[in-house]
Amino acid sequence: MKLGLRNIRAILHSCGDPHKRFRSVHIAGTNGKGSTAAMIAAVLQSAGYRTGLYTSPHLMKFNERIRINGKMISDADLVRYTEFFRPAIDTAKATFFEATTAIAFKYFADEKVDVAVVETGLGGRLDATNVLIPEVSVITSIGKDHTQQLGSSLRKIAMEKGGIIKRGKPVVIGTMGKNARVELKRIAQRLRSRLITIETIRPAGRPAEVGSMQTVDFVSEKRSYEDIRIPLAGDYQVRNEMTAIAVIECLQSNGFTLPAHAINHGFKQLQRLTGIRGRFEILRYHPLIILDVGHNPDAVRATLASLQGISYRKLLLVFGVMKDKDYRTMIRSFSALRPFVFAVQPQMERALSATVIADIFRTLNCQVRLCGNVAEGVRAAMRTQKKDDLLLICGSHYVAGEALQEFYALPRRKSS
Repeated sequence: MKLGLRNIRAILHSCGDPHKRFRSVHIAGTNGKGSTAAMIAAVLQSAGYRTGLYTSPHLMKFNERIRINGKMISDADLVRYTEFFRPAIDTAKATFFEATTAIAFKYFADEKVDVAVVETGLGGRLDATNVLIPEVSVITSIGKDHTQQLGSSLRKIAMEKGGIIKRGKPVVIGTMGKNARVELKRIAQRLRSRLITIETIRPAGRPAEVGSMQTVDFVSEKRSYEDIRIPLAGDYQVRNEMTAIAVIECLQSNGFTLPAHAINHGFKQLQRLTGIRGRFEILRYHPLIILDVGHNPDAVRATLASLQGISYRKLLLVFGVMKDKDYRTMIRSFSALRPFVFAVQPQMERALSATVIADIFRTLNCQVRLCGNVAEGVRAAMRTQKKDDLLLICGSHYVAGEALQEFYALPRRKSS
């Protein structure tokens, strides 16, 4: 991993600075940035704007990271752009993420997108995406993650993520602690950037589940939003919706035409328009299987909060995690529910050994089955699951991706 902007600037400059040829929304945050990015992109697309969407990591296929109007970049285009950039990438000794970012930005420029919604990879200040001068910067949340690169305190992490704030450009911030908020306010004041908090948006009543839709009304200082539906479960998605609405209102102030019907349609058709997966996603109702990409302590706490509204007999947990995460805190949070754990290890070097996961859960008096890989864990958990049990697959984007591949490869069991 190599942080800094010298490489990406050199690579982009070698082909005419394509990142300067489209408008953008730039999003950082410990959690929630992928969902928020998808919501904003879906609304822009529904309003008729040709919209690029750049996110990471992918779940099943690399092409998921780079989309225009929801359609993934083709294999042929990926090969073509990779070959185009190869000399510059080799000269700069660019990282994987720098190369991917260069490909995405030139692809968006060549395909003449009106606007791109771009998610940072890590942090913000030194992230390769931070060459953009966006219409609005967005910081969804601040939590302790990637502390070796970003710092051990929330204030230091906020300083790094606040590095995406640009002089004279507004910034929207989501829910976060006082120290992080103070640091972001300081940065915004120094750069004369208008700081917008999601306290300007508030839910009007509690969210309601209607089939696979979560429905809620919102009220802002400017207007009311009625019957906003998203096909994403989880209480935390309401906060992401509030952040997205604050960004939408900011874009409207900057001249974007985003009428009410486009806002409602964008949220309702979120998955179809953007391809977002794995956010407290219900893979099956009977018996209930939920997939979540929560990969740090704050995300796990949000997932557990969402489980409180669900009735079940026993929690079965397929869990795998990266070894550079605060996995002990994550495991302690899950252990409070006394789950039956299927310990797994995704197929990548960063993954924590399933044996280590199993040992920690056992010391916390949880029943554990050691499984070699994610596919084995999913199969074992589904064989074990009774009709009133809840099966949760969680811990990492990489666990979610491998679980999806296995889930769709399995013979379909009849719903009870």
